[in-house]
Amino acid sequence: MAGSMVYRLRVASSGAAHMSLFIKAMTALQARLDNKGYNYIAGLHGAPQWYCWHHQRSPRTPVQARLFLPWHRAYLLRLEQLMQDQVPNAALPWWDWTEERKIPTAYSSATISGKSNPLRRFHMQIPKTTRNPAINRNTTRAPGQTPGVRLPTGQEINDVLQDSDWASFSDRLESYHDDVHVWVGGDMVDITTAGYDPVFYAHHCMIDRVWYLWQVKWGNGGVPQDLLDLPLQPFGKTFRQVLDAQALGYEYASSATSIPVSGGHQ
Repeated sequence: MAGSMVYRLRVASSGAAHMSLFIKAMTALQARLDNKGYNYIAGLHGAPQWYCWHHQRSPRTPVQARLFLPWHRAYLLRLEQLMQDQVPNAALPWWDWTEERKIPTAYSSATISGKSNPLRRFHMQIPKTTRNPAINRNTTRAPGQTPGVRLPTGQEINDVLQDSDWASFSDRLESYHDDVHVWVGGDMVDITTAGYDPVFYAHHCMIDRVWYLWQVKWGNGGVPQDLLDLPLQPFGKTFRQVLDAQALGYEYASSATSIPVSGGHQ
């Protein structure tokens, strides 16, 4: 369903209206086995398709690093559009880990309304590749089990939002993004399987929201011009084409240029 505006809201209880639409859409996508299903879309990030190429090469180049935010914006958009094909007006929610210092209940409860919760885990079906063996199991998590790793605080994200240099902002935000992956643990730590965990998208929606808030504050003038026409494969878009979230058909509920800092200091 293209052309309509949706509002991405914060992760809430499963009974909230926007969460009900999201859960219904995710349930439908997880049941599909074609290239419009969840298993296929999850495989774009890591195994077996490896399109998230800014991660997969070593050492990383400056260009790869600069595509972190736009590539994931295009990736989230692809998933959201497929959700809307199943459930009109469904939108991705964001997990504000600066305030909610645990896996959200909507993503950790075993059941929702007596049925298996599609946000808790997903049964991956990944074929063997030259890089990895076949994987056929449920996703796993180990939140808070990695020594010395914690979730970013509101103050830390506020500090990042004050950085007017786009490249520096992107690098700093990506570093905090990495901390969340490691804090969640399990499959979220490994690029091979991270995209199969449903909480991946709530996390990356938060990252995209922070970029959106930075754009509200600073605009797009600091983005290097030589990057704007680089393709974001396999989405058929360039960096330039994903700069405007509203033009892509979504908006965040709050346009405030700060993150609440009342909690999340431990």
